[in-house]
Amino acid sequence: MPELVQVARLVGRLRKYLAGKTLRDVTAINDPVVFQDTTAHEFLHAMEGRKVLDAKSLGKYFWLEMDRPPHPVIHLGPAGWIFFKNDPFSHYYAREKPEFTVWPPSGEIFHLKTHSSRDEAMFADPRRLARLRLMDCSSEDIPKQAPLNVLGPDPLREAITTEWLRKRFDRHVPARVLLTNQAHIAGLGSWMSEEILYQARIHPEFQGRKFNDGQFERVRKGIEYVVKTAHEVDSDFSQFPSHWLKSFRFDWRIKGQTVENGEQIAYTKHIVKSAYVPSAQIKSRIEKGPDLKKITPTTELLFEMEDPPRKRFRLPNEPLKPKPMAIWDDGDDKILGGTVESDHKDILAPLKGKKPLTAGDVFRPAPSRRNQTPEKRIAQRNVRGHWKPRTH
Repeated sequence: MPELVQVARLVGRLRKYLAGKTLRDVTAINDPVVFQDTTAHEFLHAMEGRKVLDAKSLGKYFWLEMDRPPHPVIHLGPAGWIFFKNDPFSHYYAREKPEFTVWPPSGEIFHLKTHSSRDEAMFADPRRLARLRLMDCSSEDIPKQAPLNVLGPDPLREAITTEWLRKRFDRHVPARVLLTNQAHIAGLGSWMSEEILYQARIHPEFQGRKFNDGQFERVRKGIEYVVKTAHEVDSDFSQFPSHWLKSFRFDWRIKGQTVENGEQIAYTKHIVKSAYVPSAQIKSRIEKGPDLKKITPTTELLFEMEDPPRKRFRLPNEPLKPKPMAIWDDGDDKILGGTVESDHKDILAPLKGKKPLTAGDVFRPAPSRRNQTPEKRIAQRNVRGHWKPRTH
């Protein structure tokens, strides 16, 4: 799901391609699930011929400020995104290669074109789990309307303080769940909360009410560090620091994942699947004693190192090619309809020695009678449910 920094990058693209321009040829698909509390017809009437002034975001929500109300407010959901025709590198992952080559992308919700330019924007959501609303109020009052008014502070707009964390982390709830609660902090999702806890060296299942001052300070620094660093590289996953958990965390179904220093990556079982490093985030490491609130924050954190490791692990751009197979050729130059120059130089040269046995050449003895169940052991249930031998 697009999280805080991805939504902020998308808002920057909206300002670049739509701000200060008038919309034309607006099309939309009538989907009562996506268009919540409104319809596609009302959206077309509100967008056609209107001028876009600006684009803003709050957590995982963003909206377009029009020249007059109403203003569209959008939540992307787990699979929604806005694509731009003239910028194929503006998709969710923002890697070196464009994600799509055919326009338009699948799962269209609405399509926007602008006057006096060739800029086009399309909102696509193949899973139809996004939400779009029209707010008939001034642009300054949009954050005060539901559902934005129940969101917590946005780390890109205001700093998260230790007092705020202490106020919110007062329940017997895992830290991973507390960080992803949008009423506590707006915009944090799965990978950002995992990265913050990994940088702070806190287990995802560690209870919030057991935090001390040192752990609150480490979480605060982790939020500031992860949000700032990811926003500076425009939320490009390939540009994240090499010592981040996100650089090596792919899928919980993949076995044997390790971070840069070789430590194993595991996933929690009692809460939503959350990646962590057991050797660095020990659940039983709880500071106890009479001076519980006087423990100073630890300094052995990666984001406090002057020169952290920068060794980068990257996946290959192209899938790995399988190793060539040695095929029995019998000295013939024709192989699968093609020809080769010389068999003795090619890897498909005839094999030396005896031809290996195949599945049909191996002698398989008939099954022994020991494996066969004798008739006298075959039983069945009678009317009362008791077992008795079958009579012939």
